[in-house]
Formats: sequence, structure tokens, C-alpha cells
Amino acid sequence: MSDETAATNKMDQLELAKLRTSLALERTLLAWIRTGLTLIGFGFTLSKFMHDMIKTGHFQATLHYPREVGIAMMALGIIGLGGGVMDYRRRMIRVHDGVESPVWTAAFMVSVVLLALSVYVMISLVIGMYF
Repeated sequence: MSDETAATNKMDQLELAKLRTSLALERTLLAWIRTGLTLIGFGFTLSKFMHDMIKTGHFQATLHYPREVGIAMMALGIIGLGGGVMDYRRRMIRVHDGVESPVWTAAFMVSVVLLALSVYVMISLVIGMYF
């Protein structure tokens, strides 16, 4: 085997290692999306359900803690999703030697949009409940 063939083989192995690492990072981001969406969805449901139950008179107005727990779950999901997005971006840039382009995958864009929508929903829910 010549030196040129060995160098090409080593370069191919490096590219495959980068590809495997990128795909593993994307799977991790997708897991963060699922976890964050679950927490946000359950928190929103709990908060909205309790708000409607108090509003219709099924519960006393002094029973506010389930709404706060729901909002806290939403906040936890948003923080987890935001942390997953930042971690993914940082690690992808590191894997690809500082090149920005491979960071913008479909999973990354979905997570950024989901993060923005979740923050909007949580803020509108808090404003609608307390003001």
C-alpha cells in the first residue's frame, strides 16, 4: 500500500468518525426535543386544566399550586431544550473544526422554532393567568 493510499484511507476514516459523531449528536438533540416537548406539553395541560377548573368554580380559588407546578414544568422543559440546543451547537462546531454550516440541520431548526414557540406560550399563559 502506498503512502498516498494510506493517507486517503486515514482521511476517509476521519470523515466517517465525524459523520458518526454528528449523527450521535443529532440523536441526542432529538432526545432533548422529545423530553422538552413532553415536559412543556404536560405542564401546559396541567396549568390550563387547573386554570379552567378554578374559573368554572370546580375548585376553590385558593388552590393555585397545580398551575404553578405546570408552569414550572414548562419552564423546566424550556430550559432543558435550550440547554440541549446550545450543547448541540457547541459540540457540532467543535467536531467540524469551527465550520458553522453543519450546525443548521433540520433537527436544530425544529428545536429552535419549538423553543421560541414554547417561550411564547408560557409567557402568554402566565400573563393570561395573573394579569
